[in-house]
Amino acid sequence: ALLKSMVIPPRPAILLQLEQEQMREEPDFAAIAQLISSDLTLSAAVLKTVNSPFFNLKNRVSSVYQALQLLGLRNLGNIVRGVLLRQALSPEGEAKMERFWLNSLRVALVSAKLSERIHGMAADEAYTYGLFQDCGMPLMQARFSSYRATLDKCEGVNLDKALEIEEQRHQTNHAVVGYLLGRTWFLPDHINLAILNHQHINIFDSPEDSHWHQVCSLIAVAGLAGHVVRKHFIQPPIRDWRLIEPVFLRHLGMERSEYEDLTDQINRFLDAV
Repeated sequence: ALLKSMVIPPRPAILLQLEQEQMREEPDFAAIAQLISSDLTLSAAVLKTVNSPFFNLKNRVSSVYQALQLLGLRNLGNIVRGVLLRQALSPEGEAKMERFWLNSLRVALVSAKLSERIHGMAADEAYTYGLFQDCGMPLMQARFSSYRATLDKCEGVNLDKALEIEEQRHQTNHAVVGYLLGRTWFLPDHINLAILNHQHINIFDSPEDSHWHQVCSLIAVAGLAGHVVRKHFIQPPIRDWRLIEPVFLRHLGMERSEYEDLTDQINRFLDAV
C-alpha cells in the first residue's frame, strides 16, 4: 500500500554500471571516469563535492579521472552514490533540503572516521549508511505536505515516540520508507536493516548474532557521529542521549576516554571545514 502511494525513485542505471566496474579484478579507471563524465550534471556535482572543504585537497581537481586517482575508487564511488541520492530525492526545491543534505554529509564523513577504530568495519560502508540513514525524510516530505510540521512535533521526544508520531500522522515513518529506498537501490542487506531499525535501540538487547551485530555496529557508529555533529554545531542532543550513548559505546567495545579523544580529533576536522 505504501509503495502505491509513494514514489520510490529507482536506482540510477549509471550506479549499476559503476558498481559492475568496481567488482572487476582490475577496474578500468579511464572507463569509470568516462562513465561519470558522460553525465554532465553528475560530473559537475561530483567535482563540486570533491573540491569542497570537506575533502581538504591541497589543489583543486579539474577532472573526474584526477579525482579518481587522488581519492580512490571506493571513495569516489561513495561520492557518486551521495550525489545521485541527492538528485533523486530533491529534483525540485532543493534549497529547502540544504540543511538536511549538509547534515547527512557531515554524519557520513564522521561515521567513516569513527569506523577506522572499529575492528571489522569498512569505512565506505559506514559512510554509505551515514548518508542513507535518514533518506526516508525527503521522500516523506515530498509525499506529505504536513511532514515538516510532523518533524517539529517530534523535536524533543525520544526516538520511539518520534516514530509513533509519524505513524499516527502519516500511517508510515521515515525508517520504513528509507528501508524501501535502500532495497530498491540494492544496498547491502545489513545497511537496509540498519536504516529500518536505527531508532529502535532495544535491538541492542537481542541475542548476539553476527549479522545483527553488524547492523547494530552501523547504527552505533552513525549515532555517535550524529551526536558529535550536533554538539559541534550547537544543536540540541536527542532525548535520552545519556541512556543511549553507553549502549553504543558498549556495543562497539569503545572506552569513553578513547571516544572523547576521537571526538577532539573530529572537532578539529569539523573546524577546518
